[in-house]
Amino acid sequence: MKLPFTFTQFVKNPFAAIAFICILGMGYLYIDAQKAQEKILEECKIDKKEIKDDLEEAEKERDKWMKKVEDLIVKLEKRHN
Repeated sequence: MKLPFTFTQFVKNPFAAIAFICILGMGYLYIDAQKAQEKILEECKIDKKEIKDDLEEAEKERDKWMKKVEDLIVKLEKRHN
């Protein structure tokens, strides 16, 4: 890979060469951060689905137990009347 500047140009204007290298580094870090953010977002989507499934299961269990409690209350009320 040929760099857009030569060593002699680097010696003549080291600030421009260092600035160019810094821009390349920042570009790399930006792309890396974007990929990391995408990975985190995907993991969050998976976690959200798992939590939603767990919540639905817990609601079904709650409804089942609430029905049993209601049946017990009805039986107790019949005994006391």
